[in-house]
Amino acid sequence: MKHLTKTILAVQAAALLMTGCQGAATAEGTEDKTPQAVQEEASVAGETTEEMGDTASEAPEAESVTEAAAGAGTQYDDPKTLPAYVYQGSEEYMDVICDYLVSDELSRVTDSAEVYIPFGMIVETDDKNPDDIIAYGSFNIDGYDLLNTTLFVTTGSRNYGAIHLKKGDDGKALVTSTDLPEVEEESKEVFAAVDGLYDKVMKEADSKLSSLQEEAIAGYVKANGLNITQWQGHGQAPKPVQGAAETPEEAQFYRYVSPLGYEMTYDLREFTLSSDDSGDLYGKVEDNDVWTGTLMAAGKSEGADTDAAIAKALSFTEASGLKGSDAAIGSGIACKRAEYDEKHEDGRIFRYVCYAVPAGNDVITVLIETTVEKGVSELSVEELEKVFESTLSTFKLS
Repeated sequence: MKHLTKTILAVQAAALLMTGCQGAATAEGTEDKTPQAVQEEASVAGETTEEMGDTASEAPEAESVTEAAAGAGTQYDDPKTLPAYVYQGSEEYMDVICDYLVSDELSRVTDSAEVYIPFGMIVETDDKNPDDIIAYGSFNIDGYDLLNTTLFVTTGSRNYGAIHLKKGDDGKALVTSTDLPEVEEESKEVFAAVDGLYDKVMKEADSKLSSLQEEAIAGYVKANGLNITQWQGHGQAPKPVQGAAETPEEAQFYRYVSPLGYEMTYDLREFTLSSDDSGDLYGKVEDNDVWTGTLMAAGKSEGADTDAAIAKALSFTEASGLKGSDAAIGSGIACKRAEYDEKHEDGRIFRYVCYAVPAGNDVITVLIETTVEKGVSELSVEELEKVFESTLSTFKLS
C-alpha cells in the first residue's frame, strides 16, 4: 500500500486534519465536488501529508471473523505487476495527452502507484498555429494499487487548463508545455482566451468526469484482460467496474501486512486504508456524506513502555497520565488498553480507545476514535469498538 500524495481530494485531507490524526492526507471522491470547490480546497491543502495512525478496540473474539475474512489474502496475495495504461479512445490528441500525464506523474513521485490511469476531456481546441496547438479542458490522473480484485486510488490530481502541442515532421503530435493551474482564479485566466470557455469547461466537467473516469478504468481492465472487478476511492465504498464480473465475497476482504510489524484483514466495503512512514490509517466508509470521524490508526513507539506509547498515540489531545489496563487483542494477544473522552465547548465528545501491544523492543499502538460533526450523535465506547470488532479480531504480530 503506497502512501497517498498530491491534491487528490483535499476534502478528506481537511476532514482528517479536523480529527487530530496527523497522517497522510488523501481522499478520492472529488466527483461529488464541483471543480471550483476542488481547486479551492486543493489550494489550501496543497500537497500536505499528514501522519497516520491506526486504532484498535478491545480484544474481540476470534470467532467474530467471518469465513470469508478468514480465507482472505490466501489466493490474492501473490506479487502482481499491472500493465501500463494505454489510451483506448479515438479523440484526437488524447492519446498523446494521456501518455504525457502518466510520464509526468512518474517523473515526480518517489513511491509510485502500481498503475496510473488518466481521464479527462478536451472541450475546445485552437489549432490555427500547427506549432502551438492548444487543447483546453480537464486533464486528470489517478494512481491505483491492486487489492485482491479492487483497484484502490492512492494518489491523483484534478487539472483544469490548457495543454500545448505541436505536430512533428511525421505528423504525430507531442506535448510541448502545459498550463494547468492549481487554483480557480488562475484557471479562469487560462480559459479567458476564449469567451465563456471557463463556464463551459466547468459545466461539462461536473456532468462528465465521473463517467469518464469509470470508462477509463473499464477500458483498461478490458484491454488487458485483468481480473479486476471493482475500484475504490479513499473513504468511499467500492464501485463495480463496468462490464466486469461480480466481486467474489472473499475478495472483499483484504489482508494487509504492515511494515510496522502487524497484519489485519479488513472489509473493503467498510474501511479504506492509507499509510505513510509514520503509520496506517483505516477510515470508516461513511454513508450519505455524513462525517462521523470513525477511524483506526496504527503506529509504533520505540521502547517497551506501554503507557508512554499510549501517551504518544494521544499526544494530539489533552489526555495526560493515562495508565493502560490489562487487555487482549486479536486472538488473545496480551496488551494494555486505555480509554479517553475529550469534551468540547460545543458539547461534542470525542472518544478514543487505545491499545498498546508489546512487539519485541517496541510497542504497536492501535487507536480507535470517533470525532463526529456537530449534530451527529456520538458513539458510545461500546458502539465504537463494535465498528472495528471483526477487523481487530484478525490482528496478528508479524
